[in-house]
Amino acid sequence: MNSNSAKPVLLIVMDGWGMGSGGPEDAIAQSSTPVFDRLWSSCAHTTLMTHGPFVGLPAKKDMGGSEVGHLTMGAGEILDQGPTRINKAIADGSFFDSEALKQVMATGDEGGTIHLIGLLSDGNIHSHLDHFQSLINHAFERGIKSLRVHALFDGRDVGIQTAQKFVCELEEDFTFINSHEGFNYHFASGGGRERIVMDRDRDWAKVEEGWNLMVHGKGRHHFPSMMAAINHFRSEKPDLIDQDMEGFVVVDEADHPVGAMQDGDAVVMVNFRGDRAIEITEAFELVDFDGFDRGNRPDVLYAGMMVYDEDRNLPKLQLMGPTKVDNPFGRRILNLGIKQFRLTETQKYPHVTFFFNGGYRQPLDPAMEDYILIPSDKKVSFADAPAMKANEIADKAVELIESDQYGFGLINFANADMVGHCGMMAPAIKAIETVDAAVGRIVDALEKAGGKALITADHGNAEEMLVFAKDGAQEASTKHSINPVPCILFDPTYDGSYNLRQPDDEQTIETKPGLAHLAATLFEMMGQQVPDDIYPSLIVRN
Repeated sequence: MNSNSAKPVLLIVMDGWGMGSGGPEDAIAQSSTPVFDRLWSSCAHTTLMTHGPFVGLPAKKDMGGSEVGHLTMGAGEILDQGPTRINKAIADGSFFDSEALKQVMATGDEGGTIHLIGLLSDGNIHSHLDHFQSLINHAFERGIKSLRVHALFDGRDVGIQTAQKFVCELEEDFTFINSHEGFNYHFASGGGRERIVMDRDRDWAKVEEGWNLMVHGKGRHHFPSMMAAINHFRSEKPDLIDQDMEGFVVVDEADHPVGAMQDGDAVVMVNFRGDRAIEITEAFELVDFDGFDRGNRPDVLYAGMMVYDEDRNLPKLQLMGPTKVDNPFGRRILNLGIKQFRLTETQKYPHVTFFFNGGYRQPLDPAMEDYILIPSDKKVSFADAPAMKANEIADKAVELIESDQYGFGLINFANADMVGHCGMMAPAIKAIETVDAAVGRIVDALEKAGGKALITADHGNAEEMLVFAKDGAQEASTKHSINPVPCILFDPTYDGSYNLRQPDDEQTIETKPGLAHLAATLFEMMGQQVPDDIYPSLIVRN
């Protein structure tokens, strides 16, 4: 391989593009992908592991995600991620010794209500039910009398209609706790993650609706219980996916909200992943917040499970410190004097910046780092606009390559992931074919410029659009997969003198090809010495 650090080397992430079975559930196999097929047959390639311990998650079947995937790529090693670190801290008791949690519990000691908000799920992508239960049990054991849960329904990282399962688990906990004199633990509001709160595209209407439901107890729908709400919405639309359920308030017999927030209360955002927790955090924390009119904002103590924006230290109170990457790839190549760009649309902007950088969002040197954001479509289902901004990203990528300014670029195409989450085959096929054509335009420009690219994905999704439910029936799948993902080294000068390391059963978690090996591979592609403190390159000389 001829290496020249003056020529552009790109990392192209086809978000959500996994290696599936090739069957009818596999939208990628059902798509026309002439560019991918050509590159797979003519270039050095392998497959990468992107889930569970391969990206620092605790369980073998934990699905990878864009956050942990990009952080692992940028770190060049496998690090314990948020849920792993939280689980270990809960197990050894150190979690309950954090100063932030002590402050939260102190508000309950003084008679305030503790409010837990977040995704009620065991998907382990944004949150985990166990973390809700650990906080609830800790509050009970401490003798705190009043607690409310404001639940966001998933149906995306878990089965599409599983909300009742998680609700019933907490209801059992509440029944036991409330059997003790003076205790008052209840659900207070709910709604689908795609309808309220968990936005990451500055669509403030979604956050505002969630704010009014949780904080003020105001909303169009009132129900006496969570199950009454779930049953109502499913009776109206039997195939309703949990993530799309309308927001609602739980009320008492007099139709008063049971969990509106008051001065002196405490609020904990239980999600550990930051990209869909930061906007509601801004609403709670920023004095000069202008996303929407918050109304009469109660004076509450707010804490997050982890840091959601390290540049601004939001939230100020964190139950767990951040996963830190002291020397991520972007910083390393900056120190080598290599100019870089990051390019994506809004939906994946934090991933190519904050997460890939291991904790910083803004360029360390604006003269050497260009972060380019293309606004995603707003107020439209990605199933209705499956091309998303792939064509615009390709346009900009070609322009950047032709500028002859950059030694490295990171590009993320969100289509296979975001449209895959919609659970609909036809739009997913359109999304994949759009990305395939866009990648083709980029590699054509790279070939003219004498550049190279690693083309891969951070996790699977669109290759598994259908799964079998417990009753044996097939249902739409809106979640990530644990399938391996492709990795292609596009090199116009490829002469067969090297290959990429292939996975085998003898390899360990650290040695089996995975996202942690990409940083070293990129160094080698740029003709740079591979640092000795990261995982080795995938390139194997023949």
